[in-house]
Amino acid sequence: MRLFKEVYRDEHSSHTKETFYNDKGQITGILETSKSASGENGFLSVYEHSGENYQVVKYNNETKSYAAFIAGGHTILGKNNWHSVEEASSIREFKFEKGLLIADHYHNIQYGTKDSLSCSYENGLKVSETRTTEEGTILRTDFTYQNGILQAKRSFTNNQFTEQIIYVYGNNQLLLEEQRFLKHKETQYLSSQKNFFYNAKKQVEKTEYYGRYDSKMQLYKVEEEIRQGNVLTKKSAVISNVETMMGYYDMAALHDMLKKENMEWAISIFDKKYFETASFDANTRIIEKYDDNRNMIEIKSVHPDTGETYGNVVFRNEYNEQSLLEFTICYRITEEGKMEESDIKKFYYRD
Repeated sequence: MRLFKEVYRDEHSSHTKETFYNDKGQITGILETSKSASGENGFLSVYEHSGENYQVVKYNNETKSYAAFIAGGHTILGKNNWHSVEEASSIREFKFEKGLLIADHYHNIQYGTKDSLSCSYENGLKVSETRTTEEGTILRTDFTYQNGILQAKRSFTNNQFTEQIIYVYGNNQLLLEEQRFLKHKETQYLSSQKNFFYNAKKQVEKTEYYGRYDSKMQLYKVEEEIRQGNVLTKKSAVISNVETMMGYYDMAALHDMLKKENMEWAISIFDKKYFETASFDANTRIIEKYDDNRNMIEIKSVHPDTGETYGNVVFRNEYNEQSLLEFTICYRITEEGKMEESDIKKFYYRD
C-alpha cells in the first residue's frame, strides 16, 4: 500500500499533502495545501518522467496551471499541454544512470537563482560530487573508499582545499572516530574529532566531542544514549560557550577571528588558561518512549540534577490491519497532569 494523503491539524492551522502515482508506481504529482487565520495557500508539484530521469515543476495557487489541476482533478496529470512552465515558481531536473543520481539542476524562477549538482561513480560508489552555486562558486567533494567502506571526504572551493573528513573503523567495521582537518596557511591540521562507543548490540551509546584549542585537542562535549527496551534516555554534558571557539590552529588564529567579529572583549576570557578552570554542565535529560513499531509514544524533559519533569508530551498512535500508521494524536501534559490535545496527523493509503 502507498501513502497518498497526509493531514496535519493543530489549533491554528491545517496542512494537507496528497501524492499521486501512475501505473508504474512513479509519483506524478504532489498537492500541498494549508489553511490558517491568515488565509489559504497551496503548491502543486508536477512530475514529468523520461525513462529513469524526471523533472519537477512547481506552481503556486495563484497560477492558471494550479487552477486547471483543481478543476480537472489528478487524472489531468497523465495528459499533455494542460500546464504552462512559464508560470512555474521553480523547476528541478534529476538525471540518473543505472539508478544512480548523476545530475540535479535547480532553477528558482521566482527569485531568479540557479544551482546544479553533478556526481560521478566508480563500481557503484560515489567518488565525486560537484555543486555550482548561483554566484558561480564551485564546491567539490571527493570520496575515498576501501573495500567499499567510506574512508575519507575531501572538500574544495574553487579547487582550493577547505576540509577533509577521515573515518576510522574498528575490526568489526564500526565507526570509531570521525576526524576533521582544516588548513591554516599552508598547514593542514586536526581541527575537531568525534569518538564513538558502542554497546553489545553495536548501537552508539556514547559520543565524545573534541576540538582544537591552543594547539591541543580538548574534550568539550559528551552525549550518551541509554536504551532499555522501548525507552531511550539521552544525556549530555558540555563546557558552555566554548564550542564556537574550538577548531582554530592556535591562540593567535582564534584571537584574529574574535577581532574580525568585533569580539575583542572575549579575548581575555578565552585565553591559554581557559580549560584549566572550565567545567562541564549537565544538559536537560530527554527520555523517549516508543511503541513496538518504533513510533514515539512519549517524550519528556527532565532536569539533570533534581529529576523534575518540566516538559512532557504523549502520542496516541493507531494502526490499520497492515500495521501502517493511520493517525497520531499529540497531547501536552499540563502542570496539573491533564492531557491537552496539541495536534493530530492522519495518513491515508491505497493499494
